Amino acid sequence: MEGRNDKDFIATLRGHGLQVTYQRLAIYQALYHTKEHPSAEVIYQQVKKRFPMISLGTVYKTLERFYEVGLIQKVSPVTEVARYDANTQPHHHMVCLECQSIQDAEDIIPEQKFASVGKNGFRVLRQQVVLQGYCRGCRPDAAEN
Repeated sequence: MEGRNDKDFIATLRGHGLQVTYQRLAIYQALYHTKEHPSAEVIYQQVKKRFPMISLGTVYKTLERFYEVGLIQKVSPVTEVARYDANTQPHHHMVCLECQSIQDAEDIIPEQKFASVGKNGFRVLRQQVVLQGYCRGCRPDAAEN
């Protein structure tokens, strides 16, 4: 979703037959303007500051709907709680097994595009490689470096 502004997002919502609401826009903005991969609860806490009447259920439902229509990615490889990413371009993630932080793996894996339909007829809709390990702060050898 790089370069996407509110006008583009509103047009995309309408293009998918979704009603444009201030809450949906706020939920998307909370996700779009961070490099983190927040959970629905984190997004809820942020959006609640602007819209105190919003419910956690609304945030969950909105994020799931955004995911279903391809507006966001869901990143939940190791963590029990789904985490979300506004960057829908094919990219990979690194997940810390200790603190469960998630980072984009831009420097580690070169971008690789898979065929949209394999020889066996399998159609690829989304791709994601997940690297599991320890972040700089959690590595057992971090004190040595």
